[in-house]
Amino acid sequence: MEKKALMKNNPIIAAVRDVSLIKKAVLSPVETIFLMTGDIFSIEHCVEESRKYHKSIFLHVDLIKGIANDREGIKYLSQKVKPNGIVSTKNQLIQAAKKEGLLAIQHLFMLDTQAYENGIRNVSNVQPDAIEIMPGLMPRIIQELYEKIDCPIITAGLIKHPNEIRKVIEAGAQGVAIGEPELWYLDFKYS
Repeated sequence: MEKKALMKNNPIIAAVRDVSLIKKAVLSPVETIFLMTGDIFSIEHCVEESRKYHKSIFLHVDLIKGIANDREGIKYLSQKVKPNGIVSTKNQLIQAAKKEGLLAIQHLFMLDTQAYENGIRNVSNVQPDAIEIMPGLMPRIIQELYEKIDCPIITAGLIKHPNEIRKVIEAGAQGVAIGEPELWYLDFKYS
């Protein structure tokens, strides 16, 4: 199963939870940033900073204040803010982003078997460019998903140690979104 590459060399994604950390993220060796905070007034600056340092940036639209969670909000982001893409739990926002030419990452919470099965169904119906699953410490689930769906898998949540990053990558995750700035600087490359 051939999956599109979102991260070319470094699987670590800077999950920025405080706008004041954007500079630290763009100066780190990560290639990709997930902006998980901010508002309509701060996101443009974050996107500009990311571009200046040749980083891809995805806006977690469910967490950004002042952007409506509708097609018009996505259209505004696409035309005015111009991130590489979005992250969202909402099927309609994933579809709207794809229509606007943005990459779309569907965020899934894997809480139980029903959430797992619903997630597979949603991915099949919506066809995001990648999925982000939480919690990230589930190598068996990552491996099963890798075999069942045809899009890259990004893990997030509860990952605190380099060996945990290695385990989820070995299980099939293409990327690991990490909120701990000191882990953004790990010299971790694909094997």
